[in-house]
Amino acid sequence: MAEATAAEQTRARMKRTALALFTEHGYGGTSIAMIAAALGLTKAAVTYHFPTKEDLLAAVVAPAFSDLDTFFAEVGSEPLKPARRREAITEYVRLMVKHRDLLAFAAKEGTHETPDSIGHQWWRISETVEQIFGGDRADLTEQIYFRAAVRGLALAPGSYPELDDDTLYEHLLQAAQRIFARPRRR
Repeated sequence: MAEATAAEQTRARMKRTALALFTEHGYGGTSIAMIAAALGLTKAAVTYHFPTKEDLLAAVVAPAFSDLDTFFAEVGSEPLKPARRREAITEYVRLMVKHRDLLAFAAKEGTHETPDSIGHQWWRISETVEQIFGGDRADLTEQIYFRAAVRGLALAPGSYPELDDDTLYEHLLQAAQRIFARPRRR
């Protein structure tokens, strides 16, 4: 039991270190050897837990993707009615704050150097968020505004590392409420 806990702790340290280095140097600019050196381990020790850099990145993003999949399962994939939308906004912002370090990486990296499997998941999430919070926007100008606002909102948490979670949550929630409550032009 203690051995499993030690292995889990080691994997968690590897994921935190990998995320920090991916954010600082980019996915393409970070190697398994760099991650191992930052941890004071050998490359073989890292690859024992994560055979490839892609496996490590998948482990880093898995909790956020899992949380978002659970969120989408609860709220559905169709545009939400106003009362349900307010509740969903609160939960969505909570998840963005919870995964703010990963969003900082996404903001800096984009999807151009990450493996296709990860990039496709980012796009799927973004499109689902757009659909549930405002997918019935018929006017092209409104569609463009909304897409830019939603994607900007997702990138914002990584831009304020100096803010504590409660302060970030408060301000991000206000921004999200304004964006998602904007009247639709038809």
